Amino acid sequence: MKKWLSIPLLVLMFISLLPSTALARLPYITAYYDSNQSSWFRIQPIYRPAETLTIELGDPVDITVAPNDEVYVVDKELEQVIVLNNDGKVQRTIGASEGSGKLAAPEGVFVTTDGDVYVADSGNQRIAVFDSDGTYQREYKKPDTPLLGSDHFVPVKLVVDRRGVMYIQLNSSYQGLVRLSPEGEFMGHFGANKADQNMLSRLKQLVLNKEQLAQEKPALPKPITNVAMDADGFIYTATAGGEGKGAIRKLNAGGVDGFKNKAMYNGHGIVDVAIGQEGFLYNIDLDSMRINLYDHTGDVLFAFGFIDKETQQYGVIGYPTGIAVDSKNAVWISDSGTNMVHKYVRTEFGVDVLQALALYAGGKYEASKPYWESVYARNDMYNGSFQGLGKVYLHENDHADALKFMKVAFDTDGYSKAFWQIRLEWLQQHFVMLVIGIISGLLLLHFGVRGLRALRRKYPTPSSWKQPLQDIRNFGYVMIHPYEGFYRIKEARIAPWVTIALFLSVIAVKIARIYWTGFLFNPVELRNVNALRELAFFIVPWLTWIIANYLVCSIKDGEGKFREVVQGSVYALSPYLFITIPVLILSNLASLDEAVLVHSLDTLATLWMLAMFFVMTQVIHNFDFLETFKNSAISVFAIVTIWLFGFIVFGLSYNLYDFFYELYKEVNFYH
Repeated sequence: MKKWLSIPLLVLMFISLLPSTALARLPYITAYYDSNQSSWFRIQPIYRPAETLTIELGDPVDITVAPNDEVYVVDKELEQVIVLNNDGKVQRTIGASEGSGKLAAPEGVFVTTDGDVYVADSGNQRIAVFDSDGTYQREYKKPDTPLLGSDHFVPVKLVVDRRGVMYIQLNSSYQGLVRLSPEGEFMGHFGANKADQNMLSRLKQLVLNKEQLAQEKPALPKPITNVAMDADGFIYTATAGGEGKGAIRKLNAGGVDGFKNKAMYNGHGIVDVAIGQEGFLYNIDLDSMRINLYDHTGDVLFAFGFIDKETQQYGVIGYPTGIAVDSKNAVWISDSGTNMVHKYVRTEFGVDVLQALALYAGGKYEASKPYWESVYARNDMYNGSFQGLGKVYLHENDHADALKFMKVAFDTDGYSKAFWQIRLEWLQQHFVMLVIGIISGLLLLHFGVRGLRALRRKYPTPSSWKQPLQDIRNFGYVMIHPYEGFYRIKEARIAPWVTIALFLSVIAVKIARIYWTGFLFNPVELRNVNALRELAFFIVPWLTWIIANYLVCSIKDGEGKFREVVQGSVYALSPYLFITIPVLILSNLASLDEAVLVHSLDTLATLWMLAMFFVMTQVIHNFDFLETFKNSAISVFAIVTIWLFGFIVFGLSYNLYDFFYELYKEVNFYH
């Protein structure tokens, strides 16, 4: 028996001697951005690392893909452009031979549709042009113009349009791109960024005079980081910083930004941008440490890949310097951190989802449907597939399915369109019955009220119930006649159970508002709603108001008792109860086109309640108008003070608890 027991013990000892498993971040973790929920969610890869290209590089600083899918990599250290085929094998080099075509510290490259290779030859302060075979053709030096000043002409990135006009980014230039004609003549600056205007600079413009402003150091625009061009001739500039604002700009021939300087997600540390044939934008960003994919409007869709300066892991990027996309939608990245070139290719899921997005963006709804169905079959948790299929069903006039899919995708705009059509069809089919139902309801209400009054006359209310019923009726009366109503409340001694019942009625309406508001006006997953937190946001300010109002007004010689302040604060909530009920009903019947009705009623309820609290303070404490205004303002300040004090006490209490808890764990550990 001992012999058999020794065998598993030996196995366990052997396993314990093995090196522990190292957990590493997957290089192809992918997330998608759900614009309807404003959140990122994990998803299966849309791109994966294809291979690590085993070519010897010194310092790859730029990369581009030619129309024939050859990949051009600029190596600053080796001072040459390396041309790869689509499999990553070296075909030839450009600029390494001695002579007039010899490159010196090049930093950028662009290949035209004719195969001409334009190189930003930074060390030689020129643009060097080669043919498709790598034979040197000509150069462009600094043009003879006073508009460029005395600065050195150090090109770092460039693109060339169909006319042969060059758009060149000079080293650290804040004036935008330099345009040169095919003959090398200066054509002006293009696409400069706007200077950031912070609050301090705006304040200086308001306060300082012209002489003082002239002595201030002007705010300069951020220099363009990189430049790219799409098949239609639009020029895209990449600019790091600025909280993503204007990180990617889409410029037409006149320099007008099609993205209107919009703030881009994951664009704070942008390195480069590329445009695929389907119109998708790709950037690589040092701040988010991801490769990001956007639609043609600049809205972010996906983020994949990973950047790690200490990487030794397959597919992880060290320090990216450029990004390019070939005709097969493979993504190529030059990496000076690992001195390598990375290639990412689409997964089967990526092919389906991006093809569906591209077709739908092009208005080909029918063609996109099978791709959306394939995406849905592969991942029924991806909200994009629900939204895509919902839009397809909407165009097919299948409004019921569109409504279902739009709700899952939290797409309120699409849901509203489908709901409007369903509501219209229902009204057309049931209009007569609806009219009959409304008339019947009004008649039932009319005769029901008369019947109740007749019963009350026949069976009078017991004397013990008269005052409570009058107090309950005052809950509605005070809303229409606030001054007289609050005087009634002040003079009456309302039973505590009536006050509690009225307050619980308001809370019940609040709970109904949380769970039964129509989807269009509350697009959330109800199972994720924290009802206690929602109620706390409603009750705590109300309770704090009671405490602050009583304390402040007592000091200011207010006549109101604490009981009267509580009663009045409950009755001041009457607009919320009576207006929220129709709002709740309307929110389930209205589309976004009628949203103004719902929002207007909400605003009305809020303003009405504020007015009620004001009148309550004036009547209960017997203040005049000016005293009421001053003491209400002081009460609000007291509320803020109470909350601040509460946060401080909570923070200190938590720190004290954490200290004793950690001490308790250490004592137990050593014990």
